[in-house]
Amino acid sequence: MHPARTRSALLALCLGLLAGWTTPARGQDAATLLEEFIHYTNIARTDLASGYAEQLLNTASATDLASVVDGPEFDRDRLDSALQRAARVDSLEVIAGELMTRIESGRLALARDPQRIQEAVQMLAGTLRQRMIAERRLEAAGEYAVPALLAEIVSAKDTALALSCRDLVVKIGRTSVYPLCTAMESLDAATQQTICGMLTEIGYEHAVPALRGLVEDSANTVDVREAAEAALRSLGANTSVSLSAAWADLSVSHFKGFASLLPYPADAENMIWAYDDFTGLQGTPVATEIYHSIRSMQAAARSVALDPNNDYGVALYAAANLRRENRADTAGVTDPVYGDQDRSPQFYATAFGTGIGQQVLALGLGQNDTALIRDALAALAITTGDMGLFSGEQFGGPLRQALRYPDRRVRIEAAIIVAEAQPRANFGDEPLVMAELSNAIRGYGQPSAVVVAATEEDAQMASAGLVEAGYVVLASATTVDELAESMKDASVVDLVVMDMDASQVDSSLRSLRASARTAASPVLVFATGVDLPGMRAAFPAGGSVMAIDRNASGSGRLAAMNQLMAQASGGTLDETAALIYAIEATEAVNALAAGTRGDVLNPKEVLSTYLDALQSRSGGLRMLIAEGLSEMDSSEAQIALIDAALDAKGSEQIELLAYATASVRSFGNQTTPDQVASVLSLVELADESDLADAAAALHGALDLPGGAILQFVN
Repeated sequence: MHPARTRSALLALCLGLLAGWTTPARGQDAATLLEEFIHYTNIARTDLASGYAEQLLNTASATDLASVVDGPEFDRDRLDSALQRAARVDSLEVIAGELMTRIESGRLALARDPQRIQEAVQMLAGTLRQRMIAERRLEAAGEYAVPALLAEIVSAKDTALALSCRDLVVKIGRTSVYPLCTAMESLDAATQQTICGMLTEIGYEHAVPALRGLVEDSANTVDVREAAEAALRSLGANTSVSLSAAWADLSVSHFKGFASLLPYPADAENMIWAYDDFTGLQGTPVATEIYHSIRSMQAAARSVALDPNNDYGVALYAAANLRRENRADTAGVTDPVYGDQDRSPQFYATAFGTGIGQQVLALGLGQNDTALIRDALAALAITTGDMGLFSGEQFGGPLRQALRYPDRRVRIEAAIIVAEAQPRANFGDEPLVMAELSNAIRGYGQPSAVVVAATEEDAQMASAGLVEAGYVVLASATTVDELAESMKDASVVDLVVMDMDASQVDSSLRSLRASARTAASPVLVFATGVDLPGMRAAFPAGGSVMAIDRNASGSGRLAAMNQLMAQASGGTLDETAALIYAIEATEAVNALAAGTRGDVLNPKEVLSTYLDALQSRSGGLRMLIAEGLSEMDSSEAQIALIDAALDAKGSEQIELLAYATASVRSFGNQTTPDQVASVLSLVELADESDLADAAAALHGALDLPGGAILQFVN
């Protein structure tokens, strides 16, 4: 044991024996405190370990900690082992996670400091030890070091230094591809050839469109074009497609969120690069939630600029733009790249017409992106009529897929679009449309959730939190297979909560996504403090999977649920939203009942729902139901209207009498003898002018004998 730590440990032991442990001695430096934390964690003195860790967090900055951990004398393996051990101890788990987060944030801050990067670049021309230190720093800086390294390559003032910088960029690898491609278009021919060789060695395919651009630009030298062609061959690029299609392919890759295209998944921000001759490479930090969307838009814009007839590129631009806005709004972040566009994302989603709108919907469906799907449906609701209703069949009939999507809002919104278009030709899913309209009119209950956890006790705890948050827990289990059996009767799962070992999360997610019920359900993953950084890197912000600390408070878990639901599907379906859907569905059915386009969608299929709703609903929605019943040729509808009118009071009774009258006028007298007697009685006893007039109108429409009415002739 180190002599200083031996003395410290003996002193702590003596004090502990005499008076019990209180706090570590103040004034110790970060290195000493960290060593003490490691030591006492390894010998299972959790009280001492916790005390030293707490003092470390209170006194040492993130960069101080990082400097210690990355120092030449520090044993990083011992720290990793101690942190893993602490993560398995309840009293140390949280503080160990905080310590790890602090160290990692400090390492990033040091590695990416521009002054340290510039110093490290110059050290590449120094002694062997200086070069080793510089290489370690620059590799840690990643793409943030590329501007300084590239500047030396471009200037070529020191040939040996330029060569060292070139080799360092290749070592940095994947994250250097975008800054290199961005700069390459604007550089001299010799540097372009150098970059082509670097991209060949790095070996990532997202360099392909930029390389194709060099090849197809006739203004470039033969040597540059040949170097770019060699790089493309090395990357195995498909050169049979157009350059426009190559940019569209890159846009798709970003739209799908390929992990290899996101430089730093665990970071809050990632860089969008630009180049000019005066300042060189400059990065604009954008929130990680919107990074892929911005890149997808940029690539799609390049694609469309090369081929204005590339409808797929247009659809990609519109879809990525909608998603960018969704994720920026949900995360509360600004977009320094596209945030000041003259036109809204909705403009692009609607202006290009129904065909593009259907492709946008297909893109959302392909990614199970509920928020984007709903945006696409909102655009189609504006642009789609009967003639364009099911265009886009080459993508599998997106509207028909939406009718089966595992989110109730998507299904009802798709059904409303179809109903409002009043199709004149059969399309095969007529019963499904009417069933979804009925569901909306009937009303939705509480949001639903399922839980899969490592133990039954963990499942019960998670379930209790969900119930408190207003969810109905449909099922809980310790494996996804057990869960599937338990929820076989569920039609929709609004949220999945997963609390299990980190090693089982990926396989469990794959199983969830393979089930039609949970293919698009937002998933909230509980992770320990040590596992949390890796989980957050695996599931970048803004998606349908969110990782949170399993030790988060109840309010913290609720906030995470709400944020996840908002970013994944637009929020929970509360009573207000459900009422709006009921009104919209009723209006769509009423329009069908009053329409003249045939009987492809038969409003009578929701008659039983209307009859129930006339009794269970109230206010304006009840009057909409009554209006719809008045337009259906059904004795049940007319009888129900008259019964409701006879039982009602005040202004509602007058309005219901009017709808009953409309039914009789359109479809004749279908009343019962008891109802006739009740109507006559109402006419005789009505003591208010408007009510008397409404009752008289119904009496007249029924064409009843007027003997009882003669008493009013005087």
